Amino acid sequence: MTRVLVLLACAAGLMAADVSAAVDRGLASLAKLQGADGSYHDQGIPQAATALAGMAFLAGGHTPNRGTYHAASGRCLAAVLSRQDPATGYLGSGDGGRMYAHGFATLYLAEVYGMTSDGAVRRALEAAVDCIHRSQNRDGGWRYNPVPEDADLSVTICQVMALRAAHNAGIGGAASQDAIGRAVAYVRRCANGDGSFSYVAGGGMAGEGPEGVPRAAAGTMCLIGAGITDPADATLGPALRFLAVNAPLHLRQPPGQHYFWYGQYYTAQALFHHPDPAAWDTYWVDASQIIAGHQGAQGLWTAAESPGGQAYATAMALIILQIPNHYLPIFQR
Repeated sequence: MTRVLVLLACAAGLMAADVSAAVDRGLASLAKLQGADGSYHDQGIPQAATALAGMAFLAGGHTPNRGTYHAASGRCLAAVLSRQDPATGYLGSGDGGRMYAHGFATLYLAEVYGMTSDGAVRRALEAAVDCIHRSQNRDGGWRYNPVPEDADLSVTICQVMALRAAHNAGIGGAASQDAIGRAVAYVRRCANGDGSFSYVAGGGMAGEGPEGVPRAAAGTMCLIGAGITDPADATLGPALRFLAVNAPLHLRQPPGQHYFWYGQYYTAQALFHHPDPAAWDTYWVDASQIIAGHQGAQGLWTAAESPGGQAYATAMALIILQIPNHYLPIFQR
């Protein structure tokens, strides 16, 4: 091995060590931030923040039954389940994120079930999936409330990923396949043709530069989550090219600009599942270091975006940094 290759290998090792240390500090701090009831009361989005924190623990292999943080993981699960409406299966009641919260919480339950096969979780997940089915509007999308009225891209991606994760775990069946198919049609109507996406179908919202990355990443992941992975696809191809140009610019924005954590959460997923593995490798070299570098002295990350606080930002950062672990079923290729 030449001196140059040795130096590169050493640098890569140091980078991995930095990320690992950041994750270790982050998980420890996230566990300390947890409330006595297992929830994270983060600027009015307790259910969403708790579900994301639970996913952060799962992404490190800490399930309710095993791992260093199994107790914190178990409390997250108990807190999420305790907020489910027994009559409707709705998980977003009392959360400012509403259907955002329901989508994240349903995705979380699907990941827990996929890793534990817990019967109580399965029943809660089935009810949550049924709620998503009932809430889809005639255009194929979802909005803030669990009723089939209007729709937007941002809420729709949350429901698509929840349905996809549940379907992977054997829950949802043909109804979920149909719902995902109709959601794809809605997402295509949000596409602007240049790889960017509008917030609502036919909205014509410009999506240039880093400002358009959160919507483009959400639209891209909707398609990939639905099984559309051919770069020749008329919507996916331009979206992948848009992310190739603009995702690095978004990554270099200060957290709190252009929905940094939300945008990077879906960017990381889209590029991890990119048809060309090199796209993820290129992204990860920068993203792992930049995101780890935003960690505060107390082991937490912060978010200026609203809603969002330390638990939300820390959970998002930890989920992204632990994607290569392949523990979460949704992050398994």
